[in-house]
Amino acid sequence: MNYLTAYYTDQGKRKGINQDSLLVTRTEYEGQEVLLAAVCDGMGGLSKGEVASAEAIRSLEEWFRRDFEALAGQEEFEDALYDSWEELFQNVHTRLLDYGQHLGARVGTTLTAILFREKNYYIAHVGDTRIYEIKDQVVQLTRDQVAAQLDAAYRKKEIRGSGGVNTQEKGDAGKETECGKPEYGKGQHILLQGIGCAPVLRPVYHSGKVERDAVYLLCTDGFRHKLHRQEMREAFHSGNCRDEEKLSEHGRMLARLALDRGEKDNLTVILIRTLED
Repeated sequence: MNYLTAYYTDQGKRKGINQDSLLVTRTEYEGQEVLLAAVCDGMGGLSKGEVASAEAIRSLEEWFRRDFEALAGQEEFEDALYDSWEELFQNVHTRLLDYGQHLGARVGTTLTAILFREKNYYIAHVGDTRIYEIKDQVVQLTRDQVAAQLDAAYRKKEIRGSGGVNTQEKGDAGKETECGKPEYGKGQHILLQGIGCAPVLRPVYHSGKVERDAVYLLCTDGFRHKLHRQEMREAFHSGNCRDEEKLSEHGRMLARLALDRGEKDNLTVILIRTLED
């Protein structure tokens, strides 16, 4: 599998600094392209969110350069990958906790990462940054670790350790009704997980088959708050994204649309278009 990539980030209208961080990096293993992408959203209600998100991205990039090749040769690659990621994220979590104690404040960041290798993807997820798979439909591949999602999962008895989120679920960048109207009750948007601020860090890991001629979209919540799923589907169907210039153009277009609709938060989007070898 080969990949086209593009990204866009904006500090938004409310904050004086962009607390989002992103990563798009590639390597080659046994003649096959391997791609790692990640997005982090430093928690705006806490101190030094930009430091937390940058540290998480820096550590993940360093891990990719230092550890991936050795892991790739292991027979049980998926298990080895998740074990390695777990150790990495727990170490970052501990460093950020220590940094926050030294600072006398809480620091934290979300993190959502996806690794493409051969015909599979592998996801690590903490918080409410998201990954979507866009082809004939828009499928959310991550579940927000917020109180509302946990409550809904218990109500529907749908708690599961892996897999995508039902495309019929309502929410940001998924509503077919009014843009930006809150779905959940007061307090239910509270994040349950964040690197550097959760009492106990519990990342979620899962994998799946890569769709050919699809777009994988990683974003912070600022990007998706004001957008409809249909708008994402129309912008990123394969006919609209034949090269990286077009992919970038449509990413910027939707980001500007979100800002024009009143989004004030930092916003970041990464776009990955899959191509058959």
